[in-house]
Amino acid sequence: MSEVESKDPLRTRRVALAWLVALAALALAADCVASDRPLVYARGGDLHVLPGDGPRGDALRATLGPADWAIWPPIAADPIDVRTGGELRPLAPPSPAHRLGTDDRGRDVAARLVHGARTSLTAAAIAAALATALALLLALAAVRAGGTIEAAILALCDVLAAAPALLAVIAIGGLTGARGVAALALLVAIPRGADTARVVAASFASTLAEPFVAASRAAGASPARILLRHALPHATSTIAAAAAITAATTILAEAALGFLGLGAPPPTPSWGELLAQASQHELRWWLGVPAGLVTTFTAAAFLRVSRR
Repeated sequence: MSEVESKDPLRTRRVALAWLVALAALALAADCVASDRPLVYARGGDLHVLPGDGPRGDALRATLGPADWAIWPPIAADPIDVRTGGELRPLAPPSPAHRLGTDDRGRDVAARLVHGARTSLTAAAIAAALATALALLLALAAVRAGGTIEAAILALCDVLAAAPALLAVIAIGGLTGARGVAALALLVAIPRGADTARVVAASFASTLAEPFVAASRAAGASPARILLRHALPHATSTIAAAAAITAATTILAEAALGFLGLGAPPPTPSWGELLAQASQHELRWWLGVPAGLVTTFTAAAFLRVSRR
């Protein structure tokens, strides 16, 4: 393999990581990026910074005098409130006032896209954390117990991981009606955590068979110390990769459930909801294309980061 070819995977991984970091920063700062509340404004000689209440949007603009001023977010629109009038009309195409148009209720699509990132990434982070915790709990219990108990735990993992995670989430979500970020994260975490537990348990078993572990055992190290000091660090890369895959699965599951109307309850901004609207309103490309692109790029970025 040439030097250029060897650098390409690392370059794409850095690009994927940069995309995820930028998206996470956008999600954290969503209220400062897309909101109809000004970042700072002066009215009647009083300075207000990041106001959390009081007038907003057109109501605030109407009260600003000649000597007053305001600095608005890059996207000066609320992602939730349904308002009409002026250019805030349903299914309005992109315009200077609304760069990605409006949805079928007159809400700014760009604002909902930004806040939808918070919904998706929050679900992905919770699912990855829950799946990792479940995987470590099952893997450590299996390897520590050994014998029949280990076989039973691994068999349970096989059962939980048998169905594809995405299809299982859609099926369970449709049958139970479970909605919201926490419910989605839990539905993804259970099968993904069980699948990860099998891989982590195999990694633990491989490490415990190494000569340096036998030396530690002969020196008097306890089984718990061996697991935590030797087996767990050697499985770190495997656990991190599995967490990234879980996050990618969650992103796709959130979009799929939102598309089917089983995602986050209204009026929570959601990429899947925008995709659902795009399917209901033909030729309104501004509803589906941006949401589809960010969903695809984000899931692909997580999968790329998971590869060594």
